[in-house]
Amino acid sequence: MTQEQLAFALDVDPVTVSRFERGVTLPSLPTLHRIADIFGIHLARLFEEAPQEKRSDAETLGALMVGLSQAEKDFLLETIKRFCALKKKTRQGK
Repeated sequence: MTQEQLAFALDVDPVTVSRFERGVTLPSLPTLHRIADIFGIHLARLFEEAPQEKRSDAETLGALMVGLSQAEKDFLLETIKRFCALKKKTRQGK
């Protein structure tokens, strides 16, 4: 699919798609959903294809959390918070 074809499907300017590809701007979450729908893939797949060095920790966690229930997301976030608090406490004790 060309940039022009994707731009047409997204109803955006082809320059916008070029900016997404080059990392100059990032698409919104609804746009990411539309891109995934256009290619017939799950949203998480877009993040799996992204180079690791360009993904932030938040983006990586977000991609991992796709498909989890709200209760599972809450549990995961609470576990991360507890881990960070424990790590901080351990560092302060040294």
